[in-house]
Amino acid sequence: MYMSQEKGRLFSIDLEHQNLGKSFNTSGSLWYFNSKDYVFDSQSERISIKSNTITTINKLAKQVIYDTNFKNNFDIFDILGSADSGIKILSSFIEKELIRINFVLVEWDVKGTVWTIQNTGEPKKISINISNNEIVDLEINSSKIISNFSLPYIDISEYEIIDLRD
Repeated sequence: MYMSQEKGRLFSIDLEHQNLGKSFNTSGSLWYFNSKDYVFDSQSERISIKSNTITTINKLAKQVIYDTNFKNNFDIFDILGSADSGIKILSSFIEKELIRINFVLVEWDVKGTVWTIQNTGEPKKISINISNNEIVDLEINSSKIISNFSLPYIDISEYEIIDLRD
């Protein structure tokens, strides 16, 4: 419901990736239009997904990396807006005024959970257990509907460019 509306979304998010006992945390803004058109911007980097291209701007290292987004490549944002992403719902119930939906990503046999606001379907948190040693948590602090967006400009004229596309 919330994610399938025509306009885009602007989220303030916290992302935590735990892997083999180490934890990576970042916060930033996510401009989301669909699962293949979004931009994540933080103090240290900007990651842009547009169709088949991934652009990563490392603001600290002054580096831009262009890469190919492969058709079967899955990321956490596929859960937000793709009805055809190989997700099987295991259960859903009300938990602390939110709807908790437990699911499995069929192709990868990976389990996860998404919490949404009951009346709107607005996502509040996503947690994916990739393995016993790897978990990704996405906390959505705020969101608003947007019709267009204007990202802060980054002058990359002095940045190193790395193009990994074929």
